[in-house]
Amino acid sequence: MAVLQVGPALAREPHQSAVTGPQPGVVFLDEPCRSQVAAELRAGQIAAAKCERERRLAQHQQLRGHRSREGFGLVERSRLELGRLALILSEARGCRMWPLRGIGRPVLGIADARASGCWVRRYRGSLELTGVTADGRRMPRLVVLEVDDEGRVEVDLGRLAIDLARRDGVDFDALIRLELGADGWAGSVDLVAVRASLTDWHASSVQRGRGVPALLVVRHPEHASAERLRVLALADSLHRQEEDFKAVQRGSLAPHRFLERHAWSPYRHLVVALIGGIEDLYAQGTTGQ
Repeated sequence: MAVLQVGPALAREPHQSAVTGPQPGVVFLDEPCRSQVAAELRAGQIAAAKCERERRLAQHQQLRGHRSREGFGLVERSRLELGRLALILSEARGCRMWPLRGIGRPVLGIADARASGCWVRRYRGSLELTGVTADGRRMPRLVVLEVDDEGRVEVDLGRLAIDLARRDGVDFDALIRLELGADGWAGSVDLVAVRASLTDWHASSVQRGRGVPALLVVRHPEHASAERLRVLALADSLHRQEEDFKAVQRGSLAPHRFLERHAWSPYRHLVVALIGGIEDLYAQGTTGQ
C-alpha cells in the first residue's frame, strides 16, 4: 500500500509558447504530441516514452516563459516507518529545461533534475505541512518544520497529532492527507493508509502477546481481527481480575481498590463478602473492648 504520494508540485498550466512556439499561431508541435506534452507540463510528469524531441522543445520553452530563475524542490530520499517520516531534500537550480518527473516517479528526484541540466544542492529552509480533510477542505501551515543543513527533516505523525490537538484543537483523525511543502512539492502522506498500516501492526502485535487487546478493539472496532481480539481482551481482563483477587486475599491490595478497578467482575461478590467479613471482625473487636 503506497502511503507516499505525489503532490501538485510542478503542475503548471503550460505557457502558450511552450506548445505553439514564440509567435502566435505558429505551431511547432504536431498532434498527438502537442496534446500529450501539454498534459505532461500540467501534471509535471512524463506520461510516455514517445514524443521525446517535442517534449524537450516544450521544456525549453516552458522555462524561458518564466522571467525569474526557477528553483525546484527535490526529494532525494524518503522513509516512512510506523508513523515516522524521514526525508532528505535537495533543490535544483540553473536548469536548462523545465524538469519533469520520470515515468512512475512519485516526486521530482535528482535524476529528473540532472536530466534537465540543473545543478543540485541540499535544501536548507522550512517545510510547511498542509492537512486535507475528506471533504477537500485544506488546512494550510498546520506546522512549519525546519530542514537542517544536510536537507534532513523528520515528521513524527503521532507527536504531530498530539501537538495539534493541544495547541490548536485540530482533530488529526479528520485528515486524510498531509501535504509536504508548499503545493506538496515534497509529496504527500496518505493518512488513511498510514492508519490502516498502524492498526494492522497493532493487531499483529497484540496477537503475539504484546500490547493491549481492549485498546485496539475500542479504537478500531471495524478491524478484521476485532472479534478475535475481543475474546483476547476478555481473557486478558479476567486474568488481571484473578491476579488482583489473589492480591486481595494476600492482603497486598485493598478490597476497595479492587472494586474501583473492576466495575464488572465475577470476583466482585467475593470481594464484597470479604469486606463484610472484615467489618464484622472489626465490629466484634470493638464490642469486646
